[in-house]
Amino acid sequence: MRTFVRHYIVPLARRRGWISICEIGARTGTSTDYLLKLPTTSHTIIDPCIDDDLQAKYSADSRVRVVRSNSLDALADNGRIEPGTVFDSILIDGDHNWYTVYNELRLIDERGLLRPGGFVFLHDVDWPYARRDLYYQPDTIPAQFRHPFAQKGMIRGQRGLAESGGLNEELMNALEEGGPRNGVLTAIEEFLALHPGKYRFFRIRYQWGLGVLELRGARGPGIGLWALRAKALVHSPLWRLGQRVKAGMRAARRLGQGSGSAG
Repeated sequence: MRTFVRHYIVPLARRRGWISICEIGARTGTSTDYLLKLPTTSHTIIDPCIDDDLQAKYSADSRVRVVRSNSLDALADNGRIEPGTVFDSILIDGDHNWYTVYNELRLIDERGLLRPGGFVFLHDVDWPYARRDLYYQPDTIPAQFRHPFAQKGMIRGQRGLAESGGLNEELMNALEEGGPRNGVLTAIEEFLALHPGKYRFFRIRYQWGLGVLELRGARGPGIGLWALRAKALVHSPLWRLGQRVKAGMRAARRLGQGSGSAG
């Protein structure tokens, strides 16, 4: 998420003059540190603070409010986000599963937490979690919405989990990729289907993907959204080229090491 914050979200926030931001899922605050360089007046963090004590970390910054909670409890009507609160932008990078993301969007919409013309940014809308659930805290997901899962890794192009190795093998991943109510992108699509014409949406498809959701407002034709899309058309191929170059260099180093051992 940090790359998207630096290259997409912070520049747009400066142009738009955003003063109120909500960050759902901050972990150790690496993205937060970039966002706080903006001249905002209010920055709300919703995070259970498992990875770091964010309250202590940002205690000296009067703009920051840390809500130490999971997102759905915090966003609920009787939660800790007060009635009448409105954000210019909301970043979602918390629990990457259908149930959590769908209901985060539902609560944001029902409670009017995003101002017209505001943006929601959602991380991990491409492989591996576009169509597969991840459960950081499986017990917080109702059983009827939780897929069978295991602490195993994922391999691109393989629907089931890897028997050994693979990406994120230390995390609780759904056994199968695809199907109903499975994954971050699936949650976004189902939410949008219930609100035709109310939001604009597109994906930036590199580094696990960023979903960009704009609430249509009085500002007109969504210039900010199209500017982000144009920027992504330039950066996406450059990032992929860089990844291929790095992969080629790593392969060359391994080959060189193998040749040296053989000699």
